[in-house]
Amino acid sequence: MTMNDKPVTNVLIDREDRQSLLEFATTLETIAKKLKEEGSFTMTEGSKETVISPSEHLKVEYSYEIKGEKHSFEIEFDWYTGDKAQSEFSIK
Repeated sequence: MTMNDKPVTNVLIDREDRQSLLEFATTLETIAKKLKEEGSFTMTEGSKETVISPSEHLKVEYSYEIKGEKHSFEIEFDWYTGDKAQSEFSIK
């Protein structure tokens, strides 16, 4: 794939909310429970629903930054589908 053939980024959700610590913790618990039980979770905004179904193998990043009085902690997880999905590796 050449530099000009990069896939286009399709942003499906881009939202910021103000939540209490308890509300945020509940959101994380709900996502974790859905992932454990069903392997996916659904984000709903109005009548729009976006199903997020990660593969079994994830790349997970954690980041904690401080800039002045602002603290930022991020959790990001990425996965591939199709030909780029991670396949099992073994030596026989």
